[in-house]
Amino acid sequence: MSIRWLTICSLLALGSQLCNSLDLRSFISGHGLHGTITFTETKYSIRITTDLKTTLEYPNQVWSWYVSEFPVDYSELEDRCDADKLGKELINLDDTFGYLIMPENQTTDCITKDLQINGSLGLYGKSLLLKNLDTKRSICASINLVDKSKEKTAVARFHTPFAGSVYFRWFTDKNNHSDMLITTDLYHVHDKENHNKTTPYTEHFWKIYVTDILETDKDRQEDNCNILQLVFDPDDQGVGKALGDIDSRLGKIKVSTDYNKYKFKTLFRDEELVLLPSDLTGPQRRLYLVLFENKHEDVFLGCAKIRYDHPINARVIIQSGGIKGDIKMIQHTKFEPTFLTFNLTTARGDLETRIVYSSTVSNYKIHELPIKPAKSIGQNENACLTTKFVYNPQNIDLNSVPPNGYGTQDQYAVGDISGKLLGRNNETVLVTGGQELSGMYWDTFLPLQGRFAVVHRSMVIYKNTQYPTSEVIAEPWICGGINLYESNFEYQKQIFTAQVIFRYPTVGRMLMRQAKDEPWADTTVMIEYLVHADGAALNNSADHRWSINELPPGKDFYNWTARCLSSGTVFNPYKVDFDNKTTNGKCNMGSIGLCRLGDISKRQGTLDISGKIADSDKISRKLWTDPLLPLTGHNSVLGKSLVLYDDHGPEARGERLACSIIGGVYRRKAVARDWFPNGVDLDVKGKIEFLQQTEYDITNVEVGLDGLFGVTDYNIHLTPVEESLQFPCEETSLYGLWNPLNVDPASSPRAYHGTPDQYEVGDLSGKFGTLENQTVYKTFYNDSLLTLFGPRSILARSIVIHKKNSRRVACSTIERGYSPSEARELRAIASFHNPNGHAFGYMKMRQLIHKDGSASDTTIEVKLRHPGVNDRNVTRDHNWAIYVNPVGVDATVKTLATRCVAGGYVWNPFFTQLADPLNDELYRQECGPENPLRCHVGDLSARLGTIDIGLKRKVFSDANFPLEGDVTAIGRSIVIMAPGRRGERYACANIEPDYDIIKYANIEKPPRFV
Repeated sequence: MSIRWLTICSLLALGSQLCNSLDLRSFISGHGLHGTITFTETKYSIRITTDLKTTLEYPNQVWSWYVSEFPVDYSELEDRCDADKLGKELINLDDTFGYLIMPENQTTDCITKDLQINGSLGLYGKSLLLKNLDTKRSICASINLVDKSKEKTAVARFHTPFAGSVYFRWFTDKNNHSDMLITTDLYHVHDKENHNKTTPYTEHFWKIYVTDILETDKDRQEDNCNILQLVFDPDDQGVGKALGDIDSRLGKIKVSTDYNKYKFKTLFRDEELVLLPSDLTGPQRRLYLVLFENKHEDVFLGCAKIRYDHPINARVIIQSGGIKGDIKMIQHTKFEPTFLTFNLTTARGDLETRIVYSSTVSNYKIHELPIKPAKSIGQNENACLTTKFVYNPQNIDLNSVPPNGYGTQDQYAVGDISGKLLGRNNETVLVTGGQELSGMYWDTFLPLQGRFAVVHRSMVIYKNTQYPTSEVIAEPWICGGINLYESNFEYQKQIFTAQVIFRYPTVGRMLMRQAKDEPWADTTVMIEYLVHADGAALNNSADHRWSINELPPGKDFYNWTARCLSSGTVFNPYKVDFDNKTTNGKCNMGSIGLCRLGDISKRQGTLDISGKIADSDKISRKLWTDPLLPLTGHNSVLGKSLVLYDDHGPEARGERLACSIIGGVYRRKAVARDWFPNGVDLDVKGKIEFLQQTEYDITNVEVGLDGLFGVTDYNIHLTPVEESLQFPCEETSLYGLWNPLNVDPASSPRAYHGTPDQYEVGDLSGKFGTLENQTVYKTFYNDSLLTLFGPRSILARSIVIHKKNSRRVACSTIERGYSPSEARELRAIASFHNPNGHAFGYMKMRQLIHKDGSASDTTIEVKLRHPGVNDRNVTRDHNWAIYVNPVGVDATVKTLATRCVAGGYVWNPFFTQLADPLNDELYRQECGPENPLRCHVGDLSARLGTIDIGLKRKVFSDANFPLEGDVTAIGRSIVIMAPGRRGERYACANIEPDYDIIKYANIEKPPRFV
């Protein structure tokens, strides 16, 4: 048969010419075969071009090849080539060309008239299936258009009373070639019609409806079909002949009655249906796919909006270790592989450093988790070590994989990017035999959507390190998060983030992240940590079920009996039929529509809870992707409760271990715009804005300044501006640059020739360019270390503009930016002003409260000195805490033993360590910056560190300092302990609201007497 293939190809390829060709391509990488097969439409025929290579492990291969009915679903990793997923084998290519024999047919070029691009047996939208005659293994690949501008994909997603998707895929070109394929895969989840249980499927009429021009779906439930009255009929063809009358042309649609047993995935081809972009995205009308009841054929059974299926764009920004650049990823639909573009170089950009980088890099890998945000000020371990292991959901033995680039992509872990891509493009490299990746690649095992998506995980670049006592070792070096971006890859996609904070008897935090206002999109669920905190359980516990329940939790979250019953039952807005006795095997990721929306453990697995914070990263920190978890829209889980179960707990308490409300985490905006002169006339105008979605996202900075005469640098300094000073920008007030990582500025590269980690965090000019020779300066950049969250936040610090001689000319406080319609800022103060007290100054607190009650971190500005004649004294290392009660005259007594006693004891509203309250050793071991929720809310020094009296002002950021609600610090007291970390109460003041008092005076100048 190979002779027949070679003869056909060599004869027909002579003299063929392309004429406005249409290219379709299949990307193959599996079982020792890697490369592409391209189908090109010529004037009267189809040209087939193969560009395939075998691996050293499998040099000789014989493949039988077919065209199958459905495209490959690349969001699945296992069994993607099974017959129930690819459908029927439509065309046996062996009959025309014979077997694919390797290595003879690695690169061939031939023409046939037996194939066509579109039509009933067209190649478009199908898949290529290869079967190895010797090993009986199969490879499959979708046959997709190369030019994406000619193709559109739309989808209608159903949830109730049946679930599944209907995909519309179509293309048109200027030669009037077109095709419209409709793929249906539906199944009943709620027996609305009481259908016969022995019937494997029901059949239904189906049509496309259009909304009225005055209707809007903004404020209504999407699966409410009552507003639909008009069949889509743009050409006014009449009843039964309209474009939306799909059933009149294609027949009825099948819906499975038991999806785990029977699947009725069906392919339709509609020559008349053309969905114009304006019909799907126009400002007024919307298209809906409607199915009618089986028994009452004029009654709607269910409907779903038809939406464009937009590409998923992800980007990794690298800004550390002297390496700058990005890695872009795009997956056009789940029926196509992911395409990657590597654009990394050194910050200096010279040949010498690029050669060093190319020879040093050893691997590119995607790890399971994102980079862990810093929990304390100061240089931590290499942040890349917090991303856990290489992402390997298939549990491939990493010790037995081929060397990088010597196998096919199915042989490596999903996260082993170097293994899959090295040497797989024609890019020239600086160092021969190096491991650097550069240019464009494709990957058939790197989904950006579905349960195995790599979005919100991290890309880690390894380097070779030579140790004196060992061989060269590849170690994590630099890394960046994989985040979603808009189609231009310039702006981050807006993400809505929800959070769950557990406080008793387990403490921890869970995040859920989904594209904003896209409730149909994937949701990433991440557990930061879960730790037992009541003091009773010090051992790790496993196999905890978890669910989202329909009601917010009440105060029974700490009950000894009947705990968390206030949260109600598992959230089930789609009314999925459920019976504990019969449905244990029905709900799974393959048939997710059969799952109640809130029943997460049934489809994702159970949770583990650590007994101690030291084990929490290993035991409890995990990440999943869930396609059925809306954070916005009518079925949003926001405001519901997340419940943890313990099937082995005491009978009186019940099966529920803990519960907490699902709240929001909103993007943070900071702005410096109110400029103060430093003893000179003020010329500077404009603002600097900082925007960050969460601590897991990069910070975007937008600079727009005017009036910059003779200035050179602008930097972030330690503290906010004291507006009442004549020289508010001086070092005596704002101190030096914000430098939490303790970077030696003498070792920093010259301006704009390094990466952010090589400069002080506050050195904006050094990282991104100076203001020298500028009068108007506008720029935009992003910084991976400039955060608005956590202990390293720049909120409540300041921007200072310098002249050439380092003289400070203007400054502005970095304040929160927010709309009054979205949030409000609370201010509180603990004022140490009593002349007979033992400290003088203040502590100012600020917190942002959003309209749904979600709260930001609280910033705390501390300015304290000793009162009266002792105002130059300095004492260090004072512990400080919030006490349950306010204080009075006891704040001024001279005897330490009786000072501040009215404050009571340290505030502990969430009963931390309630089962063993006197075990101080255990408390000190578990409570700290790494586990702030394990601390008493009032124990500030355990989370933030000690304070000094008589030294510099300080700014702190605390995520556990509430200023409003049932649990609030307002009305309580702050007590400062004796210096040297001693336990005696030294000074105290009450926490009170800090209202801005603004007085206006109108002065009228009388006229002069003549």
